[in-house]
Amino acid sequence: MTEASTPIYRPPFSYPREDETAYLDHFAGRFSSVFIALNPFLRLPGHPPFKNGDPVPDSAIQDALKLGPSCGVSWQEIAKLCGFASIHQVNRALGLTGSKRLSTRYASQYETDHMLGICAAQSIYPPDEGCSSPLLELAMGAFAQSAGHDSLISAGHFGSFREELQVATLLDRQSEHGCVELWAEDKSLYCAIYIDYHYFLICQSDESLKQAKPHDYFEGFYADARTNDFWGIGDFSGNELAKDS
Repeated sequence: MTEASTPIYRPPFSYPREDETAYLDHFAGRFSSVFIALNPFLRLPGHPPFKNGDPVPDSAIQDALKLGPSCGVSWQEIAKLCGFASIHQVNRALGLTGSKRLSTRYASQYETDHMLGICAAQSIYPPDEGCSSPLLELAMGAFAQSAGHDSLISAGHFGSFREELQVATLLDRQSEHGCVELWAEDKSLYCAIYIDYHYFLICQSDESLKQAKPHDYFEGFYADARTNDFWGIGDFSGNELAKDS
């Protein structure tokens, strides 16, 4: 086969291209449920404070895998620590961490600095953008097993570098995979995180949802007809923190 005739691989599903696109509209006809699964924060005393723009150190990830859920910090707890109105503000604050590609039109530098200051004082690492937290990965393994899958197709962003992944390896506390896109061969399940965000979309068919419900494994919420990538950014109608508070 010549190079020109080599077929181009395209994944069966994709993350919505536009922030304004409602998740349920994007996946209509393929999935009946979309759950927004939040990447946990990590409380790890003894490690250097998080530096904005740097990924979580490998040593911290390895410790998190060993400790498991006991080192996890929920977005609800972060919201309470920061005095935020809800997890929506946590999501907006995370928007100016990592690559900081979110427009300041939709973000609050003050809220980001406020959250990171509290995290540093309490030895908490925010989740990296665009990949799974080690604790979410452990939960993903348990969830996928309950949904009846021994293996999934794993890929990088936009379906790149496709390979088969044994679900049991997600439960291995010796190594982290940094999952980005996962889907079942029978197309009953699709999980994906976008490069700039800190949460996964877990999309399921009716049959898959009967097998395992994501709210039993992850912190998060189910999308409604309006939920899109703007669920945690933009105008909060007065819920912003005052700079002199």
